[in-house]
Amino acid sequence: MAEPEQVDVVVVGLGVGGEEVAGRLAEAGLTVVGIERDLVGGECPYWGCVPSKMMIRAANALAEAHRVNELAGSAQVRPDWAPVAKRIRAEATDTWDDKVAVDRFTGKGGRFVRGSGRLDGPNRVRVGDQVFQARYGVVLGTGTRPSVPPIDGLADTPYWTNHQAIEVEELPASLLVLGGGAIGLEL
Repeated sequence: MAEPEQVDVVVVGLGVGGEEVAGRLAEAGLTVVGIERDLVGGECPYWGCVPSKMMIRAANALAEAHRVNELAGSAQVRPDWAPVAKRIRAEATDTWDDKVAVDRFTGKGGRFVRGSGRLDGPNRVRVGDQVFQARYGVVLGTGTRPSVPPIDGLADTPYWTNHQAIEVEELPASLLVLGGGAIGLEL
């Protein structure tokens, strides 16, 4: 087994919090290894806060446009999901590619490793065959994942998590939202 690589700090999980911590420590001159198995930035920029606000803004614009006839003249409004889906892909998520976020972190001096990190001893993290020994500490940014509630029959029914709801290119005829968290409320 290879000797562990000595670094100052290892950050496992570069969601919103982990990315911020890792970036600030790297900017402060520490040797920082940031580990992420999914997308740097986590749920918020790709399947939560950012794209959902684009959806809300589009819905608000449609609602306001419908008021023109009663307030200031006449207008015809035709809802179209395609521009919203296109903006989510192009402007919010880069079609679910985190290159910009990875570059932002490495531009601050951090070292990025794609994979699943696990604790492998005191101040030690393993990612595949790589082992990092942290001089000062390990930060665990556990993050979140969509969960499917244990409702009888749901597993046998086609359903979406927030990922499919945000990624959708063609709207369904109807939608039932289970859950009252931030994203559920926004949907």
